[in-house]
Amino acid sequence: MKIVVYSSDIALIVRWEKLLKDYELSILTEEKELFLVKDSLLIINSELNSKNLNYIIESMIKNKNKILILDRTPEYKQAQSWLSKGVNGYGNSLMSSSFLISAVEAISNDYIWLPPHITTEFLKNMTINKNKKNLEEELFSGLTNAEKKVATLLKNGYTNINISEELNISINTVKTHIKHIYEKLKVKDRLSFASLFTN
Repeated sequence: MKIVVYSSDIALIVRWEKLLKDYELSILTEEKELFLVKDSLLIINSELNSKNLNYIIESMIKNKNKILILDRTPEYKQAQSWLSKGVNGYGNSLMSSSFLISAVEAISNDYIWLPPHITTEFLKNMTINKNKKNLEEELFSGLTNAEKKVATLLKNGYTNINISEELNISINTVKTHIKHIYEKLKVKDRLSFASLFTN
C-alpha cells in the first residue's frame, strides 16, 4: 500500500521518511493535495494548522484511504474521538521505528492500531462497561419485562413524564412500575435507586 505523509512540521516529515525508508512514500506539502490522494495510507500530524481537519478526514475516507493520526502527546479521549470519525490508527508522532512500522503494517492489513497505553485504557473501560452491564442485568433479573424497560429509563435519568412518553404508557402506570421496582430492589427513592449503579 502506498503511504502518503503530510505535516506542516518539516522535521517530522524528515523523521517519518527515515523511519519508513523501506516503503513507497509520497510527501505532500500543500493541504489541497490531500484531496487527490486515493487508496493510500495517509499519515497526518494532528497538530496540523488546518481548520478543515475533520473535513479532510471525511474526504480521505471517501477516497478509500486509511488514516493514521500522529500526535505529540496521544491521549485516550482523543483516540476515542479520532476512531469515532473513522480513523484507522492513532499514536505518538515521535514514536520509535518499531511502533511506526507496526502501525503501518496493522493498518495496511485492515486492523486498528493504537499505542499500548491507550489500548490498555480501552480494554479497562470495556471491562468496566461490561461489569456495569452485568450489574444491571443482575439487579433487574427479578423484574418483569415492563419493569425492566422502566428501570432502564429511570437509571438513565428519565422523568416520569419522559418514561410515559417513551413507552407510550400512562403516568399512573409508570408510577406503579416504579413502586414495584423500588420494592423489589429494596430502595425507597430515586437517589437510593441511582446509588445502586455507582462505584
